[in-house]
Order: sequence, then C-alpha cells, then structure tokens
Amino acid sequence: QSSSPPSKVEKKSVSFEEQLKTFERLGFVLNPTIKVDDIDRWGGKSEFDTPPFMTMYITLGQTIEREPWTPLTDRVWHFDMEAIEDHGAYVDIMKNLERITRGELKFSNLKDYVDVENKKAWVSFSVRNKAYKWNLEVVDDWADPQLFSKVVELTKILKTKGRFTYFDTGGQDSVIGFETLESREAIVKATGLKIEWLD
Repeated sequence: QSSSPPSKVEKKSVSFEEQLKTFERLGFVLNPTIKVDDIDRWGGKSEFDTPPFMTMYITLGQTIEREPWTPLTDRVWHFDMEAIEDHGAYVDIMKNLERITRGELKFSNLKDYVDVENKKAWVSFSVRNKAYKWNLEVVDDWADPQLFSKVVELTKILKTKGRFTYFDTGGQDSVIGFETLESREAIVKATGLKIEWLD
C-alpha cells in the first residue's frame, strides 16, 4: 500500500530587499532622510521573513526611533488603539490620518479636548470650509473607534478618490492606509496581505 507523500504547505521566503523593492514599486516612497537601517531597526533581516510582507508593512507605518520621529513613509500609519492620555491625542490621530491621504484631506483649526477622569472628549476641525465637532466616548486610554467610522463617512461626503484601508495585526494595533480601488488591489496581489476597507 503506497502512501502519498505529505503535502508541503510552505510560504515562499522573500528577502528583506525584495520585500522593500516590492513596496517601492507599489508607490511606498520613503521620506527624505530615511535609511534602510531605520526599517531594519533590529539589525536582523530575518525578522521580516514570516510571513513575508507583514512585518515590513507594519514597520513602514512607523516612525524613526529618534527625534524628530519622522514617519518612514506617508503611505501607511501603524496605530495602537491605546493612545488617549491627554489633550492633543485626537489631534495627533487626525494629523496622521490627514498625512496618509497625501493631500486629499486637509484639516484646519484642529482642536481636541480629552479629560479621561471626567469621561469627556471631543475633536473639532474644518475641512473644505465646513466645520465639524465630534463628541467622543472615553474608555480609559483607548481611542474611540467611532472616530474612524466618522472619518470614513467624511471621505464619502467629500467624494475623495482614495479610501481608508485597515490591516489587522492580530493585536490592539492596526495599520491604516489610504488607497484607490486599483492601488489596494495591487498591494494585495503583490503581497498577499489581507488589507480591507476601513468602515
């Protein structure tokens, strides 16, 4: 009785350099002053092996680990939901969401208020000459997920070409991007990452 050999399910290994080149081909432009060492911050490129593209995608959403904390690229943003400690926290979130739209959303008069103890928070801003003020829920130092739903709604109202995307890392953090239908499809096809529309 012959038994068939066990089927091998192997993820093909993709080198650090090839992953970086793939993202560069997809339009992930590194900000000026960013060096490869800023991406390979552990000095062990094997960190990026399993699964390929995931660690690279997350890392590209981060900043350099020294002042002035420059983002590696303006294409994606790696965000930890446990980020609300005081005034300015929601302004930071809005600035990062604005940054990754690469000019499609421009917020002015950005202000926020965060009082964790008294459970009161809001963010206000103007975009395309219209003023908005959103009251937000306070649950310890967690960001109110409704903020992201409201920003997504805003992109629909303003009919932006791009839409916010979401990549689940499996933790309390995620990677938020801003893509057109075509560019999201190209990233998914080239990397196999499960990048979904943020809603």
